[in-house]
Amino acid sequence: MKKILVPVDFSSHTDITCRYALEFAKVFGAEIKLFHTYFDQIFIADTSFPDTLDMSTIYNEELMKEIFRQAERNMEELEEKVRNLIQKENLANITVSSAVTGGELEQELKEICNEFHPDLVVMGTTGKGKNVNIWGKVSTFIIDHAKVPVITVPDIKNFHGFETIMFAADLSEGNATTITGLIDLFSVFSARILVVHFITKAKQSDAYVKMKALQMKFGKEEKTNQVSFEVIEVAEDNQAAVDQFVTAKKIQMIAFQPHKHGLLYMFFTKNITKKNLFATNVPLLSVPSPV
Repeated sequence: MKKILVPVDFSSHTDITCRYALEFAKVFGAEIKLFHTYFDQIFIADTSFPDTLDMSTIYNEELMKEIFRQAERNMEELEEKVRNLIQKENLANITVSSAVTGGELEQELKEICNEFHPDLVVMGTTGKGKNVNIWGKVSTFIIDHAKVPVITVPDIKNFHGFETIMFAADLSEGNATTITGLIDLFSVFSARILVVHFITKAKQSDAYVKMKALQMKFGKEEKTNQVSFEVIEVAEDNQAAVDQFVTAKKIQMIAFQPHKHGLLYMFFTKNITKKNLFATNVPLLSVPSPV
C-alpha cells in the first residue's frame, strides 16, 4: 500500500479522517494525497439586453474565484497541519501532496482516482454542517465505484485503533479471499478478525453449514486467534442486534464487500439496510469483491 487518497471538505470531521489515513500511511510508508473539489457552477442570469454587460455574470465569476482562493487557503492550512503531525511523530516515511479542483464532486473523484491510482481511499461519512445526505451520498458513490478498499470514518472524536475488526460475511465464494486479505492487511496492527453473519430466527438458513465450510479454511489462523467465526440469530430489530454486537465485542472497524445489486445486498440479512451500516458510528472498510 503506497498511495492513500483522502477527499476532504475542510469540516471539523477532516482531522479524524486524516488521522486514520496517517495510521495506515506510517506502517506502510505511503504517500497521502489530500483532495478537495469545490462547486464551480456559474448561474448566468437571463437578460433581455444581450448586448449589455451582464453584472450578475461578472459577480458570479468573481465569486467562483474567491471560492477557489479560499479552498486553496484551506488546503494549505490542512496540508501544513498534516505535515506538522508527521514531523511531531517522526514519521519520515510519509509524503504528503494535495490538489484542489472545481467541478461535480463524483466526477472529480473518479478522475483523481484514475490519475492518482490510490491503493486506499479514506474519507468521512459526514461533511460541513454534519450533512450526512450529501457527504454520505458521496462516500457511498465511492464505495460502489472504487476498485480499491475504501475507509469511511464517521464523526468521532478519537482514533479507535485496529485491534478488533468485524467482517460482515455474506457467505459468498469471495469471502475466503477477502478474509485472507484482511488478515494480511491488519497483521501489522496485531488485529483480530471477527467473521460474522446475522440471520433472523424465523428464517430457515444454511448459514451454519456455509460458515463452517469457510471456517475450515482458516484453521491455522483460528488457532493463533487471528480470526474467529460466528453466526448470530437475531429478531427483526437488526439495528439493535448490530449495535449490541459492536459494543460487546468492542469492534473498532467493520469490513464488508459491496455488491452489484447495491451497497448492502446480502449484508448480514436482507433486512439490514444502508442506514443500519452508517448508524453504527464505527469506521467502515469496503473491500472490493475479488474478480
